[in-house]
Amino acid sequence: MSSPLGFGSWFWFGASPAGAVRVERDPRVDIFRGLALLVIFIDHVAGNVLIRLTPSSMGFSDAAEAFVLLAGFSAALAYGGVMDRRGWLTGTAQVVARIWKLYLAHLGLFVFTAVAVAFMAVRFGNPLYYEHVAILPFFQDPATTILQTVALLFLPNYLDILPLYVLLLAMLPLLWVLARKAPALALAVSVGLYAAALEFGWALPNLSTGGNWFFNPFAWQLIFTIGVVAGHALLSGVALPRSPVLTLVALAVVAFGLVSAAPWAAVPGFEGVVLPDEWRLDLDKTNLSMWRLAHALSLAYLVAAHVPRDARWLRAGAGALLEQAGRHSLPLFCSGVILSLLGTFALTEIGRGWAMQVAVNVVGIGSLLLMASVLEWYRGATAKAPAPATTAGEVKTA
Repeated sequence: MSSPLGFGSWFWFGASPAGAVRVERDPRVDIFRGLALLVIFIDHVAGNVLIRLTPSSMGFSDAAEAFVLLAGFSAALAYGGVMDRRGWLTGTAQVVARIWKLYLAHLGLFVFTAVAVAFMAVRFGNPLYYEHVAILPFFQDPATTILQTVALLFLPNYLDILPLYVLLLAMLPLLWVLARKAPALALAVSVGLYAAALEFGWALPNLSTGGNWFFNPFAWQLIFTIGVVAGHALLSGVALPRSPVLTLVALAVVAFGLVSAAPWAAVPGFEGVVLPDEWRLDLDKTNLSMWRLAHALSLAYLVAAHVPRDARWLRAGAGALLEQAGRHSLPLFCSGVILSLLGTFALTEIGRGWAMQVAVNVVGIGSLLLMASVLEWYRGATAKAPAPATTAGEVKTA
């Protein structure tokens, strides 16, 4: 679809067609969000050989960038449309309700992580588990650390994505006001905040490590904002520009990322076939290196512009399973964190041979896909009536 007012009018002045634009749920969003959830599980299992096949080993960005970009896009559809149709306060109330759910989920994961790490450390006499998760201060001074955890100032490893999402989602009401005035204004403010964070070292402290949040929200808000603006464009009926030049640039960035990552270096006999050290790039994940951002946006553009949303393979086989996973992102993310921690325990205590590698990955990925199927069945079984036709302001996200 395209706006009669044109891309330029929308981008600079926030103009959009009168009335709500009908937006069907895009299977690509759920499929790639579901894939990102599985990749996050794989990447979080220490010693997992499948990490060699995930995006982190194939380019500059990884599943985290994809997850946050899709979070911004989905948030725009789920809550931005509500703000437009039912009022800013109503939409903001829904955002607050979602934030509360994410916050409780984070606290629940913290409790599980603390109990699991304590059990493994005591049961196997291995205090290194405390260091692996960066949770030792909790057991040294639990009263103080509980208060720090509640304030999101104590974030052990494995538990840093949901707090980022909480803060990014809290930005959405104001961000939506800016995007409605002019998407260019929203992006300008976001880029300014990103630049200021890099220039002045703005960050939030993480007392579990003595450093800062692993995902600096002042930097990562940029990719979230880009997702929100893309969602606003869809709700406004503005089509994504499909340009041969943009396609070539995106392909070049992805190809350069593959060459730079040099995944073949893990194959015996090819260890030395990598880029010279002087060609190494700044791929700082904490502050969202521009190379990581460019790579993530290039992949997103190639998918959005060249993978038809009605492609048959998206709705069949693996695509259907991934779509179910993407529709239930919060429970699957939390389960993935738990399973990845258990997988780390298994590979550490039992061994990292091929049998255990296969077992950990099959059980973990299979459990997540099975959970998605059960949740999808449950949602259908408990529905009182068929869902009405979805409009732009009623699109929901898992």
